[in-house]
Amino acid sequence: MKLIKLEAHGFKSFADPIVLKFDGEVAGIVGPNGSGKSNINDAIRWVLGEQSSKELRGDTMEDVIFSGSKTVPAMNKATVTLTFDNSDGISSVDSDIITITRSLQRGKGINEYFLNGEPCRQKDIKTIAMETGIGKSSLAIISQGTVSEIAQSSDEQRRLIFEEAAGVSKYKVRKVEAIKKLERTESTLKQIETIVRELERRLEPLKKQAEKALLYKEKSAKLEKIEIAFLAHEIQRLEKVYDELHSELAGVEDTQKRYKDQIDKLDISINTKKTELHKFNSELVSLRSKKDSISIRLGDLRVTEAKENEKRDLIARGEIKANEEERLAAILTKTKELEQKIDYFSKVKYDLEIKSETSSNSIKELQSELQENFRLLNESDKKINYARLQLNLLLEKKNKQTNLFKGTRSIVQNKQLFKGYKGLVSDLLSVKREYATAIETILANATQHIVVDKSETAVEGINFLKKNNGGRATFIPLNTIQPKYVRDDYLFVLKNQPGYVDIASNLVETKAEFSKLKEFLLGNIIITKDIESGNKISKILESKYMIVSLDGDIIRAGGVMVGGTKQESDDAFSLDDKIKEFQAILPVLENDKNLASKEIQTLQSKINNEQAFYNEYHKELATINVRLEDFTSEIKEYKILATSFDNSKQSTEINLGPLHQKIQELEAELRLIEFDLQTKTKIEENFKTELNQFEEERKNISKMLINLSESFAKKMKVYQNAEFYLDQYKERLANHYKLTLDYAIENYELELSIESAGEVIKQLRKEIEELGNVNLESIEELAEVEERYESFSTNLQELVDAKTTILEAIEQMDKVIITRLTNIVTDVNKEFSRVFSSMFGGGNAEVKFVDPHNILESGISIYAQPPGKSIKNLKLFSGGEKSLIAISLLFAILRARPLPLCILDEVEAALDENNVLRYGEYLQELKKQTQFLVITHRIGTMTKVDALFGATMQHRGVTSFFSVKLEDAKKMVDEK
Repeated sequence: MKLIKLEAHGFKSFADPIVLKFDGEVAGIVGPNGSGKSNINDAIRWVLGEQSSKELRGDTMEDVIFSGSKTVPAMNKATVTLTFDNSDGISSVDSDIITITRSLQRGKGINEYFLNGEPCRQKDIKTIAMETGIGKSSLAIISQGTVSEIAQSSDEQRRLIFEEAAGVSKYKVRKVEAIKKLERTESTLKQIETIVRELERRLEPLKKQAEKALLYKEKSAKLEKIEIAFLAHEIQRLEKVYDELHSELAGVEDTQKRYKDQIDKLDISINTKKTELHKFNSELVSLRSKKDSISIRLGDLRVTEAKENEKRDLIARGEIKANEEERLAAILTKTKELEQKIDYFSKVKYDLEIKSETSSNSIKELQSELQENFRLLNESDKKINYARLQLNLLLEKKNKQTNLFKGTRSIVQNKQLFKGYKGLVSDLLSVKREYATAIETILANATQHIVVDKSETAVEGINFLKKNNGGRATFIPLNTIQPKYVRDDYLFVLKNQPGYVDIASNLVETKAEFSKLKEFLLGNIIITKDIESGNKISKILESKYMIVSLDGDIIRAGGVMVGGTKQESDDAFSLDDKIKEFQAILPVLENDKNLASKEIQTLQSKINNEQAFYNEYHKELATINVRLEDFTSEIKEYKILATSFDNSKQSTEINLGPLHQKIQELEAELRLIEFDLQTKTKIEENFKTELNQFEEERKNISKMLINLSESFAKKMKVYQNAEFYLDQYKERLANHYKLTLDYAIENYELELSIESAGEVIKQLRKEIEELGNVNLESIEELAEVEERYESFSTNLQELVDAKTTILEAIEQMDKVIITRLTNIVTDVNKEFSRVFSSMFGGGNAEVKFVDPHNILESGISIYAQPPGKSIKNLKLFSGGEKSLIAISLLFAILRARPLPLCILDEVEAALDENNVLRYGEYLQELKKQTQFLVITHRIGTMTKVDALFGATMQHRGVTSFFSVKLEDAKKMVDEK
């Protein structure tokens, strides 16, 4: 492979582009010192991958870029290109022409490499150089310093030259790489052996755990299938039972209320009858007292009549003479006493009549109040029943979320599944009734938006809805929303506008943690008194903000208006307001009812007390009336007697006519009283019968109420059990299985009877419990460990195989290195002896291994004996002799292992003229196998080259090249 062209631009002193073409023989480059001819050597080394700036005679790699001169500015890029003829196929690159380029830009520090115009790696360039033998550390580029190093270097350093000549450098590099790879392999091998042992230790217990876990999963899956179907069935059944019992219990409560009302009414009727009966009892007592009094008087009169008859008989027989005067005086005295008693009891009667009338009026007033309170009680009952009914309907609507969208309802019903669930917007905001219409208008469907702590919770909710076909919902993550505001300058203007109420967010109350939510939803919306003031404000604010009036008219940002009458509906805030309203009214109504009931009891007590007073007054009046009548009758009787005595003065006959008349009158009155007694006694018996009927009816209703209460208690127990199990089943379905009821009903069917399903569930739970602690992760862990074990076991075997392969490769490379080094030393020795003898005009020289038994590490020594000298130690030779010995060795190597290209940079500088000529002659001899590029300032060398290129600086600091003749070259050398 021959170098046919060198191109450079911006490299060191090559400010102008240079192009050197070579014909494949010996080419010489000449020029004065400082002309830049040696930069050709540096350029070739650089393009072939040299990374040391010191090797290129610089401090940093950017020093290779032309730094400028007084006349030419500095350049920012250095580029060197070598073109080779590869028609002999030495390089593995599949091309007859190979172009290698390297460039570097100032400030970037990035080297770019190109192979045949395509970007490539530095490694690719070095591979080509190594394949052809023109790389770094090879004999292809030899300078004066290299010659000195050969002569003065240690045996070990000198070995490197022979390694390059033997072509074992690449094997050494590969061996180093192989050793490093072997070390890495052994290190990895140890690690993997440790891992494999650890995995083996874990496998057996994991297999047992996984077997147990698989059994657990199998039973759990079976349990899940049956239990979900069981739960869905039971929830539906219990909901039906619950709803039926709910209606029944509500009916029972109404019936209980009706029975209690009937008992209250019967109590009133019973009390009324008792009052009437008590009144009749008083009248009967009065009549009986009067009857007794008349009977006594009749008896007295009959006794008097008998006595008078007897007296009359005595008088008639003349046996007694009446002392009329004395008896008359006694009668008059008795009459006066009776008249005084009548006066006294008349006064007492008057007082009692006043008290009785007052008591009667009080009873009438109290009964009127009682009826009014009964009316209030009934009215309170009606209001309470209505309020309870409405409250139950509203609560049922809220609890069943019938006003919620499907997706929102699904999330709310399963909110326990989401730790970050905060609530609906309507649950978190509260607003006064006067602002509710405006706020509801603003929020609209946003009242059903679901507030969560962060966006991840929202994602969980959306995935839940997708999994359960639960509809769609809108989520508001608190960690992502930002508050909205009205600009301060607009706020200042707003506060002075008529009809302006406030910013919507200021009219809503919420907890501190949701203040950002409030500002996000309502912070930039303005509330006005009406649409007219809103329209004016919208114009002032240039329609930049949404405005809503208190009655729900809207002016959107941009000016679009929405308004009119709004249909009555149970919006989020309205529903809560109505619930709160009825919840507030009920205690008031209950209190009114309790007050009315207490007042009824108080009034009934007062009526009973007043009735007792009234009855007592009547009883006393009856007694007094009887006594007054008795006193009056007695007075009449005494007056009759007085008259009879007065008449008896004129006659001895006693007139018993008035006495008989009085007896007849009293007998007639007694008969009337007895008839009245008989009549009123029957009425009393009727009252007692009615009272007994009322009491019996009350007793029956009370018994029915007790039975109803017992039935209510039993049904309530069933209702509570249904409610309890309903909550339990719903909670298990939602929390444990994370399913909605609709999804469970749709996707799970109960294939067993409910009793059998219950037994199977019970048995499966028992079997699962008996399994004890189960490591569910062991299944995946076992699969992972088995996979890792298999993988690492495979890797382990591969590493063992790789280690064997590497060791075999190292052994093979060692054999190649030993063979090649042995051969090169042998071959060079043959050539070295001839070249040395030719160069020195005789003498002997040889190279040999310092330790022939350790060729892999042995250094190589040079033994030289010029003619007429016995010196063998190279260090004792003169500088010229050392150079000539080194050059002889180099030429011997080139003869033994020819290179396609060799660059010699003033290697003959230390030789005398005769030896220079010998040096030049050897170049001509070797040019058949090797292309030489010789940088020189020796005339003898110039005479032996095939082409000369002159290096000059026409502009200071800038090198240029041109072809020269030998005479011109001599002049250029003389100029130095």
